[in-house]
Amino acid sequence: MRSDRELWALFGLPPGADSRDLKKAFRQLTKRYHPDSSKDPATARRFSRVVRVYKLLSREAGGTRDTGPADPPADPEEDLFALGTQFTVSRDTGTRVEAVKRLGLSGKKSAYIFLRKALYDDSPEVAAQAVRAVALLGIRQADGEIASLFARAGADLKRTILETARGTREPVFLPALRAASTDADPGIAAAAGAILANFDGC
Repeated sequence: MRSDRELWALFGLPPGADSRDLKKAFRQLTKRYHPDSSKDPATARRFSRVVRVYKLLSREAGGTRDTGPADPPADPEEDLFALGTQFTVSRDTGTRVEAVKRLGLSGKKSAYIFLRKALYDDSPEVAAQAVRAVALLGIRQADGEIASLFARAGADLKRTILETARGTREPVFLPALRAASTDADPGIAAAAGAILANFDGC
């Protein structure tokens, strides 16, 4: 059974995130993985997994079990430049984490211009949220940055990267997982090896 952290990671969110953020991430992922969008069978499996995990997290959070994208009304579109500026100029870690989360929930891959910088942030909390946001958006070009982040990260951030990789199974994590499989910490190396061994399935 996957941990709660890994289940939330599928949606690019930390455990216990707001139900509105969960619904927004759910809508974003269902559009991305809907079987009508792709002929790849793995996409259909991912879509099914997103729906199952969303229902589970919604029940645990006491939210509705409805999966319809029409409930509630759509949020206004996020201003990427405003969010990126907020992340860049704020000295408050919480404000930067929230801005990075909103960038991930924007559904726009162009948010990577700011998320790339967030992966190099001095705060492990900001960097962890940037990893989740990159995974949610499916930004494959971040693979080198995530591998670099893993190499310089502390144990907690390394675990967050592994949890996000296990939860999302996004290809962006492959270089980091390969590096992690030879980590000096035997627990981290074993976890990375297990994730790599099961990476192709959903």
